[in-house]
Amino acid sequence: MKDLVIVFPGQGSQFAGMGRKWFDEHESVRDRFGQASDIVGYSLADLCFTAPPAEVTRTRYAQVSLLVLSYSMYEVMTAGRKVPVSYLTGHSLGEITALLAAGALTFEDAVRLVKVRGEAMEGCAADSGTGMIATVRMPVADVEKCVEDFNAAGHDVQVANYNGELQTVLSGSLDSLKGMTAYLEDRGARVVKLNVAGAFHSTFMAGALPEYTKALSEVTITEPAVPVYSNVTGEAYESAEAIRETLAVQLTSPVRWSDIVASLVDRKAAVWIEVGPKQVLKRMLTGAVGSGEVYSLDEEPDRVGAVLDHLVELKKREPGVVGLCLGAAAATRNRNFDADEYHNGVVLSYRKLQELSKLDQESLSDQQKQTALDLLLTIMRTKRVAEAEQRDRIESILRRTREVGLRTNEGALAT
Repeated sequence: MKDLVIVFPGQGSQFAGMGRKWFDEHESVRDRFGQASDIVGYSLADLCFTAPPAEVTRTRYAQVSLLVLSYSMYEVMTAGRKVPVSYLTGHSLGEITALLAAGALTFEDAVRLVKVRGEAMEGCAADSGTGMIATVRMPVADVEKCVEDFNAAGHDVQVANYNGELQTVLSGSLDSLKGMTAYLEDRGARVVKLNVAGAFHSTFMAGALPEYTKALSEVTITEPAVPVYSNVTGEAYESAEAIRETLAVQLTSPVRWSDIVASLVDRKAAVWIEVGPKQVLKRMLTGAVGSGEVYSLDEEPDRVGAVLDHLVELKKREPGVVGLCLGAAAATRNRNFDADEYHNGVVLSYRKLQELSKLDQESLSDQQKQTALDLLLTIMRTKRVAEAEQRDRIESILRRTREVGLRTNEGALAT
């Protein structure tokens, strides 16, 4: 089975008219736009489709509109399909969309949170005299050394985005960025000034933290149903509380996008789909994911649909939790020769697993899957299988089925 990664874009992907075809063709998209409009107090449809282009690029509007459009596109893409998503992530703002798609946030809370985020960041950046530049064609280590040497003269440039080995985004005051541009170009780099309102993902955003942190404390965050990778750490979140804490840190810390990509490549992620307007992330991913396939839902919806249908079919052919438990139960060596214990702990448990295997595996509840794991654990313990092997068997099943939310009732042997 090919591991599938869904990625959501951040600010910079917005443009006037974005999402019009999705809005016109799908009632579910129109419904999400309407729900979000009621929350934020203005018409997202008017903002995206009829407002002057300068309006949708404003931070307070761009972030909410990107969240709502990207998530509603995700809902269209997954409607009627049980898409086997292995990992979710996003670039900056897109991380919140990923958490929403993973079930860690409700739609209403996500919209409220991003509304505050965008307004706080715009307010912090207003009249700050700060901005961002992108450095390309220079290795990251060389850019970091240039920043260190340049700042030694009293400047305030900071790395904001680690987008790739040859693309690094810097934040700072406009005067410092002007000097940094010349410094980098003299050393062979190509530098592009970004059309943004401030020095995002740097300590210049500290003023936005109080309002945003308050908003984070007021929303409900739960453990994601699918692993979501953090921009701050480059690794998957381990708890709901970690999400709350790290989302606040994200405003003033660099986006470690290249670390996320490297982590997922190491995990053999094979198919990457960008869900959101344009294909900014697809361009960044192409070439960075080795032999991985990269697609943009907005640019090639039919092709993405075919890819997903293929992955769904592949998933159906794979054994699920119950099938793998049956296999593991049969494969483990018995070291218990007490007939009564063996009958009660192994034979009866195996029969219960067989009964579970007769049910529709696509519609099994989490409780039924957990029961299967517990039955396997009972079988292994009765057979006196070493605890380390028990743990390995359980963890292997969870990895293969990507059922990251499952635990045995015993808890200790499942991760």
